[in-house]
Amino acid sequence: MRIKISIIVFTLFLGSCAFNQKLPLFDNCQFPINSPYPGGVLSIDIKNIDFDSNTKLNTEGLASSVCKYSLYQSKIFIPIPLDFKSKKVDVKQGGILLNSNKIFDKNYRESRITISNNDYVSPGEELQPRIRREYGLSQEAKNTYTPIKLKDWAMIEPAKGQISSEFGVRRFINNQPRNRHSGMDIAAPEGSEVSAPLSGEIIIASNFFYKGNVIYINHGGGLVSSYSHLSQIKIKNGDKVKKGDLIGLIGQTGRVTGPHLHWEVYLMGVAINPEIFLNGSI
Repeated sequence: MRIKISIIVFTLFLGSCAFNQKLPLFDNCQFPINSPYPGGVLSIDIKNIDFDSNTKLNTEGLASSVCKYSLYQSKIFIPIPLDFKSKKVDVKQGGILLNSNKIFDKNYRESRITISNNDYVSPGEELQPRIRREYGLSQEAKNTYTPIKLKDWAMIEPAKGQISSEFGVRRFINNQPRNRHSGMDIAAPEGSEVSAPLSGEIIIASNFFYKGNVIYINHGGGLVSSYSHLSQIKIKNGDKVKKGDLIGLIGQTGRVTGPHLHWEVYLMGVAINPEIFLNGSI
């Protein structure tokens, strides 16, 4: 009887000043699929290189990960930020070009909403310390990296409802331009269930000014997701959850115009279109 042994090595790089670790992470390297546009993930096949803990890559300042599925075959995953302007990404090792990849334009629509509570449009000085503190906590959470091995990273929908605002939308609030929409909004009646789309550990379960009742889940390997505007939180910091576990209820807390779930997915700190992680297709 033959026993097939698969060795998966995940290495985290940050730009040209890469730090490298040999970390088992995924049981396969087929996901996510290649989506070479701002808000997507480059998935690149690399052959004839034995990536190890000393391998350094230059990915033009972008974070990247390596999934090694045989001795000389690997995939490189590069999340593309929404504000990325270049039309290509070169992958180099020691000045040698390994791969050059086109980055395609993605036409995101424009959205204009009206918020009646001016505190959520132009918050006063008394609110700034809270907003800055919560921003720092959010930044820390979405950049969380732990070497947790995942059986898969294909997600299920966290809530049933209608997509009311897509990822990447160019937002205007009370006619003022704002940051691009860094997640997906799912509209549903208040009290509808919100489930973990993937297993992980709760790293934030709290109330934030803009996000309302919010949860962050660390799925491991630089994959983090968040769930905002909940009416109720059903878990606490440090809890371990499995795919499909109840974590909260849809609400309209924080800066909202109605009941919905704001769902974000981050790969190595970069906001990525959540649809990419739904069964590997978009």
